[in-house]
Amino acid sequence: MQEDDDDADLGAAANWNISKTSTSAAKNDAGGDDDAWGAARKQAAASKALEADRRARDAKMMAEAEASQKQSLAAAAARGEEIRAQQAEKEEEEARRKEEDERAAEAAREAAREAAREEAESVERTVDLDAQRDIMRQYEQSFLDKELGGSASPSSDFGF
Repeated sequence: MQEDDDDADLGAAANWNISKTSTSAAKNDAGGDDDAWGAARKQAAASKALEADRRARDAKMMAEAEASQKQSLAAAAARGEEIRAQQAEKEEEEARRKEEDERAAEAAREAAREAAREEAESVERTVDLDAQRDIMRQYEQSFLDKELGGSASPSSDFGF
């Protein structure tokens, strides 16, 4: 019984019988902690789910933006090729038109050359005898005028 005497010295600390009110209060406090921990766990799980959802949305948006960018780049490249093809077609058409114009101009020059040759060959050599006589009369008259009605001397014509 000496053990009992040792318990008596310690007082209330040796009393292992705890009242129910203090035990139930401890359970209520622990239950409150469990509820708070449970709510915190639920909130953490919800925030993890929201974060995962946000990451998935961000990844989806990035993938869509990248796909859209690739699509617009491909469309721009196709439009560039189309413009180059149109430009090449225009240049080819211009070269063809220029060559046709040069051929037409060469044909016109050749036709004008041929027309001039035909005109030159078609000229008949004719002599107008009446006009020849009139010219000869005028020529002879000019000599006669100088000799007969003439000037003082031929040297006076030269300033002597």
